[in-house]
Amino acid sequence: MMSANIKLGSLIVIVIFLAVLVYVDINVDADIDGILEKPIMDIAFKPLLVSNENAFTKAIESDSLTKEFNKPIPKSLKGIDLNISLPVDNKGNLIVGMELKDLFEIYLSAMGEEELDDIILRIQNALAQQLSSPALEQSYGALKRFIDYKIELVNLEQQPRDKNLSELENIHRQKEILNNLQQAYFTPIESDALFATEKEYDDFMLEYLTIQQNNHLTLEEKQQQIESLEVSLPTDIKAGRDTAMAPANIFLQAETMRAEGKTPEEIYQMRAKSLGSETAVALAELDQQRQQWQQRLALFGSHYESIISSGLSEVDKKVEINALLARDFSELESIRVKALYSLNHSDN
Repeated sequence: MMSANIKLGSLIVIVIFLAVLVYVDINVDADIDGILEKPIMDIAFKPLLVSNENAFTKAIESDSLTKEFNKPIPKSLKGIDLNISLPVDNKGNLIVGMELKDLFEIYLSAMGEEELDDIILRIQNALAQQLSSPALEQSYGALKRFIDYKIELVNLEQQPRDKNLSELENIHRQKEILNNLQQAYFTPIESDALFATEKEYDDFMLEYLTIQQNNHLTLEEKQQQIESLEVSLPTDIKAGRDTAMAPANIFLQAETMRAEGKTPEEIYQMRAKSLGSETAVALAELDQQRQQWQQRLALFGSHYESIISSGLSEVDKKVEINALLARDFSELESIRVKALYSLNHSDN
């Protein structure tokens, strides 16, 4: 169960990561063979690489890691099953797969609560508790490479984009660099075992974004192509995606029904069928609050325009607008209204 949860968590991160890439700028140079090089490492991350190198060297040279790591476990890891069995072959060699990645990812999720040095020691201790030579030394090496790779990813995410390329071209460019990083740190067999699922979902998301941004397709044609694309997903990935996308799909369905003139009761029944009656009631109340807010905002906008075009002095206009805000909105609401009108009205 833990492995499945970590995989789903990884997929959600991938979705978010790809969505952010649409807005994040990337800019890297190609080498003489046309292969995209990884960006230069930010100086801020170099101490992490040094710490990781030192921890690996110390682990290889020491035989004391089987002793219990005596620091308290981070709060975020309490209640999580950390007993992930790592497979070895009949010669005692470590089999690198999702079990190892899950173990690494669980402990690394405590970044912020613990320093990287302590996290590495905690992971090394967990490895030493269940593995022996040669698998143990191999796991230390895999850990070092995995952490170096993760640091490379963070560094990659911070790079500026190539403004001469489209959003999709930048995303494809970043994906190519990502693949090159995986090849640099892991063997083909390891890379396939660790990242095959992510790559499959990445490819899906890239195709999904390509369809969404194709201005030559109608909304109906886009929906048809997306539905055909979703059929190609493996069952477990599709189930995870459906779960993650369910709230957004319900929201879009409600907006479509509203545009078609469906009644609040019909929208409530649709939501109740998918999300349960309690959630449907809460969403109906939220709909009503939003509608009331829009009505109040529209009324303020009408009065605001009247004040702006009234011929009053600038000082008197500000006095009238502030009086209107104080009369119709709370202090927090007034801040929100002012923010909205600073965007939409240059006269304010």
